[in-house]
Amino acid sequence: MPTFHDPLADAAEASEALRGLAHASRVFDDPADTYRVFGDLVAGVRSLLQVLDQLASTHLGARDRAFDDDGDPTAGAASALAAADELHQAGTLLDQAYDRLDAAFSHSGRIAWHPEPVVDRDAARERLVARLGGDPATTTVQAGSLTLAVWTDAPVGEHQRYAYRITDTTTGEAVEGRDLFTGAGTPVDPDRAIRDLVTFLSAAGEARQYAIDHPGSSPDHEGLFPAWVAEAARTNADALAELSEHGSTERVAGPARVGRRWLNVAFLQGEETDAVLDLIDSDGAEAAIGRLSGYDYGEETTQAALENGYVYDDQPPTGSTDRTVQDGGYALTYNHALGHVGLYREFDTPSDASVHEAEQPHRDPAPARETSAARRAALGADRDWYATPSGNSAGSGRGLSL
Repeated sequence: MPTFHDPLADAAEASEALRGLAHASRVFDDPADTYRVFGDLVAGVRSLLQVLDQLASTHLGARDRAFDDDGDPTAGAASALAAADELHQAGTLLDQAYDRLDAAFSHSGRIAWHPEPVVDRDAARERLVARLGGDPATTTVQAGSLTLAVWTDAPVGEHQRYAYRITDTTTGEAVEGRDLFTGAGTPVDPDRAIRDLVTFLSAAGEARQYAIDHPGSSPDHEGLFPAWVAEAARTNADALAELSEHGSTERVAGPARVGRRWLNVAFLQGEETDAVLDLIDSDGAEAAIGRLSGYDYGEETTQAALENGYVYDDQPPTGSTDRTVQDGGYALTYNHALGHVGLYREFDTPSDASVHEAEQPHRDPAPARETSAARRAALGADRDWYATPSGNSAGSGRGLSL
């Protein structure tokens, strides 16, 4: 409950409430409920405008008490003025967002939502049985003290929906949900749904561990599940990781051959992965491999990987919740929850002496460089995956950020 006098406590509660709303609003059983949510959001944005204005006023009114770390009052006052100015700018933009939200609220109020058509569940079950080639059943796995169960639910458009139940056998607590979805047009696959559920649980457990290690922080994925589920996921992290590893590889590679190695072709993380992950959901991992393989410039890519150390023995590097798909000599690793995608190419190496010789810097002749440059320009992908990011030291390397 709000205190109305402690801004620290009320800000923390508001942040937690918004996280909960972001999770809860993924599915509305009754679309008419969106109108009430609209009303609360409009009021919330109005209050947020007031908060921004009051934060700016505090910075302006108390700037005579502002110093920098070296005790310089001039620099401190300048920073206070700059912060107040940015807060006013944010308020101006938020005021525009408020107008848009209020307009949407008005349009939504003109909708007369009709009840959902009555579904003949027996007929729907028969159709689902026909799709599955048998009677749909619950898929259940055990991860430490957690019992995870998923079963098919009514599809939403082109997306197959799954319901799930998470039970902690230690405490007897259980929670159910029906907001687990697959990509558009993806076949019914309860095993994949289990893997997705494990991925979300692992992310929640990692967020819980981070919050314990960093008191006062608000890590991503903190509000995915109720607090007791996140804590149970944290204490069963190893079991979840083992379950994910055993079920995360969609295609199992054959036995490793002598001299078999993998080199990195491309690695994406953050916002730049969104288009590739969407492509995986819509057209499959093979389509993503086809797109990212355009960044493979043959010998030039091989030499760049050897020189920068992005070469791996036996298998490409993967995290405990990553998925791996191999096709046509390439291996694609990706993780929806953590937001990264990597493409690796397999190449065979001869004896160790030859490998050592091959890893020495190699200069391609001029015609080959021109061909690679022309190909890169044609693809519209003039990007060096191994270049040191601007602003970093020359020795800094590319790493996976979790």
